[in-house]
Amino acid sequence: MIESLKVQNFALIKEAHIDFKDNLNVLTGETGSGKSILLGSINLALGMRASKDIIRDENGETSVSISFYIKDKSILDFITKKDILVEDNRVIIYRKITKDKNIIKINDEPCTLSKLREITEKLIDVYGQHDGEDLRKDTRHIEFLDEFIGDKVLPLKQNIILCLDELKIANEKYESFNLDEKMRLREIDILKYEIEELKNADIKENEEEELSEKYKLLSNSKNIVNSLTTALNVLEESNYNAAIRELKDAKKFDNDLENIYQSLLDADSIVSDCIKEIDSKIDNYDVDEETLHNMSDRLNVIRSILAKYDNSIDKANEELASKIKRLSDLEDYDNQKRNVEEEIKTAKNKLSVACKNLTSLRMSFKKEFENKILTELIDLGFHSAIFEIDFKEKKIPTKDGIDDVTFLVSLNKGEKIKPLSEVASGGELSRIMLAIKTILSDSYGTETLIFDEIDAGISGITASKVANKLNRIAKKHQVILITHLPQIAAMADSHFVIEKKVIKDRTITSITELDKKGMIDEIGRLISSSGELTENVIANAKELKNKAMEEKK
Repeated sequence: MIESLKVQNFALIKEAHIDFKDNLNVLTGETGSGKSILLGSINLALGMRASKDIIRDENGETSVSISFYIKDKSILDFITKKDILVEDNRVIIYRKITKDKNIIKINDEPCTLSKLREITEKLIDVYGQHDGEDLRKDTRHIEFLDEFIGDKVLPLKQNIILCLDELKIANEKYESFNLDEKMRLREIDILKYEIEELKNADIKENEEEELSEKYKLLSNSKNIVNSLTTALNVLEESNYNAAIRELKDAKKFDNDLENIYQSLLDADSIVSDCIKEIDSKIDNYDVDEETLHNMSDRLNVIRSILAKYDNSIDKANEELASKIKRLSDLEDYDNQKRNVEEEIKTAKNKLSVACKNLTSLRMSFKKEFENKILTELIDLGFHSAIFEIDFKEKKIPTKDGIDDVTFLVSLNKGEKIKPLSEVASGGELSRIMLAIKTILSDSYGTETLIFDEIDAGISGITASKVANKLNRIAKKHQVILITHLPQIAAMADSHFVIEKKVIKDRTITSITELDKKGMIDEIGRLISSSGELTENVIANAKELKNKAMEEKK
């Protein structure tokens, strides 16, 4: 549930802080006072794309912060899996929009817009005053039915997705066999050439690197031999022996020369070793031109082949195995094609069974869903309503199966039953959507439902019935709703009034939580056609509030 909402510099709202409660939270206000603006600030926090014109001050910024207290463990687990640290069951969403920046944080951690939307769709279900138009889309009808059925649908849908994947793979395999004889023989020739090329190359692991280093070394052997020969001549001409003899005589008279004498002996020994090693190395660089030519050819072969396979010996070996398999399949073309056709047939049969299982499940809940919707519609004033679900079979299965589901209704006595999109007005759609929301409320994972003027186009007894429906939903969920009807406002557990004022030549919207007297006065304002709070209006408001509180027990 939403614990609090903080808004700054959002359109007409300079600053607002609302602490929402459990159950039914009602927001009322004059037309144009900013009720929809408040809903817009919530939508911004939920991930709505931001427009710069929402910033109240031209050179400023707008920010929205929503604090949620989450009871549902499955929702907490979902958020945790999104790498969001949750403490004390609280999730705080913060979003700030400036001229140049769009900052999103969840529990003080930066967050992307896509992740924000994934999380918030689990937290809130927002029903706007135009969302009833969703019912005109037949594609939404199957979604409502599946939502009513609940978790039993999920494994069956997942099975259909797996079957579709199997069929797709089998069809792709079949397409690779869909060749005429000329194309088949041509591909066989190409494969044989490529396989022979790879086999003859027989490239070893790290061969290219090792051979490249060796070739680089040997191709410069003449320069190396010249340098070694010069170094050898210089070392051989060095006459350390004469210096050693002279120091040997001199150290007899001065013991301090002993260290120098020993160093010369060491140097002579080192130089002798170097002469022997250089002499040996010179022989190693005696390479003929044919050897170098062969090494160069081998490197060219290796590099040419690896260039075709991402310079990877592993990739080359994988391709070799794949080409051998493909060649075998093409050489055994008729049998392999029959095998793939059998795979397609098997995959189609599995998909058909999976779709029929889902259809059977839906059909088993069809009558229950129809009866519950019909009961709600009658309770909402459609006393002669007829509601049915029409099943047709799609030509091509999708991830939702083979069913094409359409809601059929007749809302008035004597009217022929027709697809819902053809018979309902905007106000009727709102009530039908409320009926659906009511029966689905038990299966909602979201803890908070927001309704924006779902009462559009109704009044009188129907308004009272809508109020009772909303109250019923609010017993299991936090409900936040914007209304202009006194019957619904009277049902509020918490009531907020939204007002538009002019302060220092600037129009601002303010939100105030009402006490008991304030609730009565606001209900009176909604009742009064003139807006004047007469004794009779206040008496009617009190009676309406008392009656609503009695019904809530």
